[in-house]
Amino acid sequence: MLALSDTCRAAIMGHGGLCACLSPSALGHLRAIAGDVRIEAGQTLFQTGHAADALFGVRHGAVMLSRSLDGHRRQILSFHFSGDMLGFAAEGRHHCTATALGRASLCRIPLAELDQDLALQRHVHGILARNVGQALDMQVRLGRMNAAERVRSLLNELCSRLGGGRELHLPMRIAEMADYLGLRPETVSREMSALRQAGLVGSFSPDGVLAITDPTGL
Repeated sequence: MLALSDTCRAAIMGHGGLCACLSPSALGHLRAIAGDVRIEAGQTLFQTGHAADALFGVRHGAVMLSRSLDGHRRQILSFHFSGDMLGFAAEGRHHCTATALGRASLCRIPLAELDQDLALQRHVHGILARNVGQALDMQVRLGRMNAAERVRSLLNELCSRLGGGRELHLPMRIAEMADYLGLRPETVSREMSALRQAGLVGSFSPDGVLAITDPTGL
């Protein structure tokens, strides 16, 4: 079941996500219908073409959504963190694959249960509309940016979504950043080196922490 402490953390981190802005009674109902899912790094939550019968809220960890292009290449569509919601599907089938970037804990909300709660359903539809708008905005911006601007844009987005500050805990690797930005891994590495030389970021620590030495300049 969805623990109260997890719900509160998701509400704080979600910035308008699944648990944020719900009344106490709605949160109580959400706790009652939500199941518990835990997956390890590299494991899939669902795959392209699989039947979609539930939505998922990220409590801890990070999950990426991706599509295979030709069996050898992939496009990462989005990254999801604590408080985010995923699992929206068209015509009852998932259009992408969800993979954990590290150990992750999620709540699972059956669509059959969601159909019985019109208020929660409206809340979910609002989240879906925001997600679509944000995805379109990101794709438009990436389509007009050069490589350096794409890398900076991603780091700024992650700083905003993961709490800002001088340390950015990145759950993804260079290769995953590249597949999201539509760049080669060596291009992303080169742009990260340029940011370090400019004094805007530091080096990656062994546990994936990137020091942001000049947030304003970035």
